[in-house]
Amino acid sequence: MSDSLRTPNYNDFSVYKDNLLPPAAYFVPFSTAQDALESDPVTARYSSDRVTCLSGDWRFRYYAKESDLPADLDAIEAETDTVSVPSTWQHTGYEEPYYVNARYPFAPKPPQIPADCPVGVYVKEFEIENTALHHTITFLGVAGSLDLFCNDRYVGYSEGSHNTAAFDLTSYLHAGVNRVAVVNHKWCNGTYMECQDMFRENGIFRDVLLRSHGAFCLEDYVVHTDYADGKYTLSLDLSLGSGSGQVKATLLQEGREVAAQRVENAAGTAHLNFGSLEVEPWSAETPVLYDLLLELTGTEGTREAVCRPVGFRHIEIRGNVFYLNDQPIKLLGVNHHDSHPVRGYAMTLSDMERDVQLMKQFNVNCVRTSHYPPDPAFLDLCDRYGLYVVDEADIETHGCQVEMHRPGALSHNPKWRGHFWDRVERMFCRDRNHPCITMWSLGNESHGYKNQDYCYQELKKRTTVPVHYEAVVRTRRWCYDVVSEMYPWHNRVHLIAEGKGAPPKYYKAPYFLCEYAHAMGMGAGDLEPYVQDFYRGDNMLGGCIWEFCDHAAYHADGPVHYTYGGDHGENKHDSNFCTDGLFFPDRTPHAGAYQMKNAYRPVRATAVDENRYLFQSMLRFATLQIQVRWKLLSDGISVVSGQADLTLNPLEMRELTFDFELTQRSSCHNVLLVRYLRGDEELGFEQFTLTAPTPLCTVPGVPAPRAQVSENKLWVYFDRGHLVFNGTTGQIEDYVVDGVPLLHPDPEGEIGPAVALYRAPLDNDMNLRRNWEQLGLDRAGFYIKKPGTVAKMYMVTDNGVEITADYVLAGPRVPWLGSFRLTYTVYRTGKVRLDVLCLRPNRRLRHLPRYGVVLEMPSAFDQVRYYGMGPYPNLSDYNLHCHTGIFETAVATMHEDYIKPQEGSARTDTRWAQVTDRQGFGLRFDAIDAPMTFAADPYTSQRCAKARHREELTAGGTTCIHLDQYQLGAGSNACGPVPRHGHTRNTPGNRVFSFSFEPTGERHD
Repeated sequence: MSDSLRTPNYNDFSVYKDNLLPPAAYFVPFSTAQDALESDPVTARYSSDRVTCLSGDWRFRYYAKESDLPADLDAIEAETDTVSVPSTWQHTGYEEPYYVNARYPFAPKPPQIPADCPVGVYVKEFEIENTALHHTITFLGVAGSLDLFCNDRYVGYSEGSHNTAAFDLTSYLHAGVNRVAVVNHKWCNGTYMECQDMFRENGIFRDVLLRSHGAFCLEDYVVHTDYADGKYTLSLDLSLGSGSGQVKATLLQEGREVAAQRVENAAGTAHLNFGSLEVEPWSAETPVLYDLLLELTGTEGTREAVCRPVGFRHIEIRGNVFYLNDQPIKLLGVNHHDSHPVRGYAMTLSDMERDVQLMKQFNVNCVRTSHYPPDPAFLDLCDRYGLYVVDEADIETHGCQVEMHRPGALSHNPKWRGHFWDRVERMFCRDRNHPCITMWSLGNESHGYKNQDYCYQELKKRTTVPVHYEAVVRTRRWCYDVVSEMYPWHNRVHLIAEGKGAPPKYYKAPYFLCEYAHAMGMGAGDLEPYVQDFYRGDNMLGGCIWEFCDHAAYHADGPVHYTYGGDHGENKHDSNFCTDGLFFPDRTPHAGAYQMKNAYRPVRATAVDENRYLFQSMLRFATLQIQVRWKLLSDGISVVSGQADLTLNPLEMRELTFDFELTQRSSCHNVLLVRYLRGDEELGFEQFTLTAPTPLCTVPGVPAPRAQVSENKLWVYFDRGHLVFNGTTGQIEDYVVDGVPLLHPDPEGEIGPAVALYRAPLDNDMNLRRNWEQLGLDRAGFYIKKPGTVAKMYMVTDNGVEITADYVLAGPRVPWLGSFRLTYTVYRTGKVRLDVLCLRPNRRLRHLPRYGVVLEMPSAFDQVRYYGMGPYPNLSDYNLHCHTGIFETAVATMHEDYIKPQEGSARTDTRWAQVTDRQGFGLRFDAIDAPMTFAADPYTSQRCAKARHREELTAGGTTCIHLDQYQLGAGSNACGPVPRHGHTRNTPGNRVFSFSFEPTGERHD
């Protein structure tokens, strides 16, 4: 008789696991030592003769309601589909993707869930030839809950989506074809512990492994690499199943035996002690790994062989300093989710390796596995490439705070203690042998400490590796082994780094930012001050940027390629808050990734004087061998360059002298650009401004252009054309050069130039934009204050025609957003100087988006050449990825194509810019008195702000030019601080903003 598929486990709070094998280390056995040694630990699961990977085609049936699920498997089999495992329902067409941040996808009332929830049934058949062997099945990840059946008999139950679940199938199997079924409920009581900021998905999303072995086999192994008196010792504790035999353990380095130990007649368990060893330590900079070969041998020869990497490192906290291998390390990290735009949670090993490689290429040395344990192969890759790992338990109860307003509903409820510890224990037992594990994390944003206290105490009985949990800082417990915070303001971080000025509790333990610098859209801003403070104090452990990549669902044939929250009919969602990464979903880097790379560069320089520079390695363990390439840019032109080889021991400082002189160039804008290369790979760069003269306006000589008034319009005739100013509207109606209008006569926005205070909100403006939109800044118009007689608005000087008028910026909700005076001076060459003065600001504005001028040119003027910061978009607090130079680009490619459109074309510190047609004819803009921020787009800020997806942002038929005296920094206020002082202001102030424009190039018919 078949067991019923409809068990109550998923909705039975007392059951969170049933008949699971004890949690154990991940390893893959082979029949021979040679095969084990030749295997790659990352891919061994696919090549072992003792392990069958059951991934691939499974039969599947989806039920929208649990009540529709038949009790008998045979009733399902006739109507199943074929799906590929690993996969998720949301990426195979059974459900729409569903994104929500800190809420539950149903009305929360823990531990109750919607009992009649969706359920999927997976079926797989496989052959067993030798029933004398033992057989275990391991699920590396099943999102939702897992009831397992084998040959119609109930085997067991597991929840904890990202934890490994292993079951002994031996007594359920028979010779020939066998059938397993997985009943996967969308929700279970454990769903309350999985309220992470991510797409919520379901299904068997990691590999399924079937292992065959004898009674005498390896069930678990624990590696102890203890350190004392400058030496490492190695010892092993093995769990061996039933039976007995010989165990041999060999430590090898690149095939050479370092040491070996054996135990004869081992039964049940075995302890092997290698004693003191001469080994090289592991670190993220020097990821030295040894091979540990374990051979279990009986009278009939080798029964089983396992080869796993081993690294030697020791971690301790002395006072409030975190030491690895006796060095106070810095964690320069990112947060990483399992995320793929097509497969969702189901990342391949190649996907994982690509992400690890990208981290290393972008100077990352630490990854926090937010917010759950990764596939064990990911940790193998971190061991191999060298990444410190904050391994996080699959625990987050954020919705208890956000929706229920009972933040400790689970964390402070002792009935949940077993649920908490089960997830922590399974993570710990699986991952504890990895040298990359630098901290254990008890989960994320669960807002309590009582159940975490229990987990902490249990962990500390088992490990010396420090334990992290950020949310405890909002309780009286304050911290465990490190003080951890998210998104603190810079001034507090600086005080902590200085060692004084903050409350004493901040100096109790190493200080760590598990999340900082919210890299959503254009940003994050102010990254460099954080990193500087990491280096400022030994108590500063470092931090992990949020986050590695954008999460979005990809639709190759859809009208929108990348979708986010709200695009799939979610009843609850958080819009595009999931598109908050340093890389796009396809792993193309944002400009923010390049900013991170340079902030995390392994060498830094300071100027001793004009020609001498002091270079310091920021590494703790590795010797840095690089080539330093430098060049002097004078007004953007490279005038002298050189290179030098540089070898730096850990933290060593060395001085280099560069051979150049500025005597003949003191009136120029001189910048020294220094790049660091290792082979062909650029590790980072520095820029030193040597001289920065004030940009001046070159005034053409006499005579002044001719001025003529007609129908209350002023016509100014210069050498190659004319300008028309309308005294009634206060607008420049025409600016024509060689018969070609260079200001668009029918602009999408204002007939410019017009004062602009609005920008299309960045993702990190999402909280600030409310003030802007409440005041109607996004819909404001620019009007002359008092239309008058044009003859009274201008005067002719010796060499120019000067036009002055007062204006008001007005919105539909607030009729007055500021008053301004514009003064135009038109010269005989066609050059026009514009001086803008804010006469009276509206003081209700907060965090003014920008202060500058907008104008539109015909769309044929689509080529850009500028002298400023580039080549990527940048802002005043977001420019470490850029350097000064002369750059050429196109209007269509100046902006960064974010999934949700926003301002993304700005180039700060611009001294001049040219916007031309393809023959080089157009306008040149020059900054006066101070560099400006320049942008050119094929759409207005208003059009950009209205688009929800990049495909909806279409060109408006003009080239829109922004020239700003000020633009708000990026900050990270979507989930962190507003831009720092100096990168934000509330009003334009009484500063005059000046620039000029003039014809450049020749018209070609």
